[in-house]
Amino acid sequence: MNIRSLPLFFLALVAFLVFATLLVWVIARLIRSNRAQVIASGPLVAEQEMAVPEAADSLVVLEVPRFGSDHRTWQIDLTEHATNETTQLRYDPLRAQGAVYGVGTMRVPFGRIRLPRAGRYRVRVGGLTPGKDYSKSRIILSRPYLGRMILQIIGIVLFAIGMLLSLLLGLWQVLPLQNT
Repeated sequence: MNIRSLPLFFLALVAFLVFATLLVWVIARLIRSNRAQVIASGPLVAEQEMAVPEAADSLVVLEVPRFGSDHRTWQIDLTEHATNETTQLRYDPLRAQGAVYGVGTMRVPFGRIRLPRAGRYRVRVGGLTPGKDYSKSRIILSRPYLGRMILQIIGIVLFAIGMLLSLLLGLWQVLPLQNT
């Protein structure tokens, strides 16, 4: 094996390892932060209570079957037990553009609310069809995540491109060019 430039080959190797390490780190952070973003969650039922462990800005998200459209007619009311203050949320097609699609489900953002204190909140969902099975649906109170996810995805793309370019530079130093 004939290497054109040994220093350039080792530079490409080191760059590849650095970019690979950074890529794994960013992916692990993305997964870890996605798990930690949920403040509270529960099944989708007409009325329930949710315990909120901390005061926070929250995004109300419904996890529903991917090809369902029932959620477009629902209304969500969150009532704080301490003050009886109620916040009403309805489906908004513009806000729903931030939906996150999985294989069988999608997470549809319903709105942002400020949870002023930790405690119990009563959650009512209006518009549910009586007798219909909503066992595959959940309501989730989540920390806002879109900005963080965008930055992490940009990092993943940049580190993957860096890995690819350093791999190509290393291969260019090792593999002979053919004259035709």
